[in-house]
Amino acid sequence: MQLTGLTESDREALAFLVKAATVMDELFYLQAWYSNPVLRDWLKKHSDKSELDKLKWSYYQINKTPWSSLDEDKAFLTTADSAIRLLPKATRPFKQWNGLEYRAAFPMQKPPGANFYPPDMEKMEFEIWKDSLEKDQQTEATGFFSVIKRNSEFCLDSNMLENKVGAAHDLYIVPYSQEYKSLLAKAAELLHKAGEITNTPSLKRLLHSKADSFLSNDYYDSDIAWMELDSKLDVTIGPYETYEDKLFGYKATFEAYIGVRDDEATAQLKLFGDNLQALEQNLPMDSEYKSTDVKAAPIRVIQLIYNAGDVKGPQTVAFNLPNDERIVNDRGTSMVMLKNVSEAKFKQILLPIADVCVAKEQQELVDFKSFFTHTICHECCHGIGPHTIILPNGQKSTVRLELQEFHSALEEAKADIVGLWALRFLIFQDLISKSLLKSMYVSFLAGCFRSVRFGLEEAHGKGQALQFNWLYEKGAFILHTDETFSVDFSKIEGAVESLSREILTIQAKGDKAAAGLLLQKYGVLTEPLKVALKKLEQVQVPVDIVPSFPIAKQILE
Repeated sequence: MQLTGLTESDREALAFLVKAATVMDELFYLQAWYSNPVLRDWLKKHSDKSELDKLKWSYYQINKTPWSSLDEDKAFLTTADSAIRLLPKATRPFKQWNGLEYRAAFPMQKPPGANFYPPDMEKMEFEIWKDSLEKDQQTEATGFFSVIKRNSEFCLDSNMLENKVGAAHDLYIVPYSQEYKSLLAKAAELLHKAGEITNTPSLKRLLHSKADSFLSNDYYDSDIAWMELDSKLDVTIGPYETYEDKLFGYKATFEAYIGVRDDEATAQLKLFGDNLQALEQNLPMDSEYKSTDVKAAPIRVIQLIYNAGDVKGPQTVAFNLPNDERIVNDRGTSMVMLKNVSEAKFKQILLPIADVCVAKEQQELVDFKSFFTHTICHECCHGIGPHTIILPNGQKSTVRLELQEFHSALEEAKADIVGLWALRFLIFQDLISKSLLKSMYVSFLAGCFRSVRFGLEEAHGKGQALQFNWLYEKGAFILHTDETFSVDFSKIEGAVESLSREILTIQAKGDKAAAGLLLQKYGVLTEPLKVALKKLEQVQVPVDIVPSFPIAKQILE
């Protein structure tokens, strides 16, 4: 990809931005698991020992942990135990139980709390401790930008939990700016240098404010600056997504996306942002839950140059940020579409999936326009529906805080299914061509198999399984005797609307129990899904793409 349209100053700034992005990688490795950086270095050092070691190193680079995000976070390094034993003692997990010390073996299942909480901390312990804090400390404890640590290596037992005594008050909060001080200082220096070079005012403001936020731990102003970015050189950098925190969904991981804005494609997408309020008012949920002040989400389409940090396993085709509810309520969100990534996925993955899994008479309805347009609608729909909510007791809260570990999967399912509903709404308002009406559903069907292959421990995969199984149960998706699938156009609209209502209502009520039950019933690998996945495995359709970044590679070398 060429750096078309970039000024000379932005080309110079790009070199510092790519280097700052590599720091996001270092941060993410540390956030994902405490021994991750040392294991990474060990695997890299031994990657030339054999062809198998080379493959392990390659797959580790895709997942950025020793657990496969495409295989429900199971460990894929069979020699990882011996690898960990080679690590210095100080880097190994240390625990104490009934006075006995031991070194923990390599965990075969990924720790749900990543490296945001003590490895031996249980959810109940956190809740007991959190309830003992002042309100502002509770906000910080459950906030995006802090880790939770304990003063000792002591571990609770069940009696202590029940009696609410012991180590529950041994926990304490460490802000990111302190926990990752040296790495964030390095990233801040690089961003300041890039900010001094660029002549684009909004980019200059973003880079300096983001650098300051790394050191202050206050990201509000820098996220506003990101939303107001109007630059050919497009940059997203900082802590945003909470998928890695499977305990609560509270803690944000660092990531970076650098690209060149596609001005023509960006101009074409203004329609979606202009109609967000109309979509909100017509959502299939009770009117009492609807917002009267939805902020239109600016949409930017970019050609990706480089990504880093929390970009692992399945490659992102779009994102809608920020996730901070304060900004969502005050200003809404902004969306970035990665067009060259979308095109690669459609060509290399979705079309081959359709050839195998979609009934022949509907295969021609799978097209890039439908795929890309639904991706846009998916991201827009993150910005509508419930965010800040009022609980039955009158208390103000957020969907994220109430649904905790179920929030990410349900939010991804919401954006997907409400995105389909929204497309139909816009079509019948004569705002989008009616030619998409059937193709969007069939393209979505093929996309279900693509996303479920990401694994049901991944939020998008679990959310996609929920949608497929719901629509299949309602008869909207049909499995034929030749093991291909098709859409029943007489049932799909009603099934989409009913699931949209179900998810939106759960979110509006902050009903964690209902969210858990919905995902428990539908977010699973059912027999029809197994049929499709087996066929795709037999013909070896790729699960995802592995990008290469020649421009960034040249800069880093």
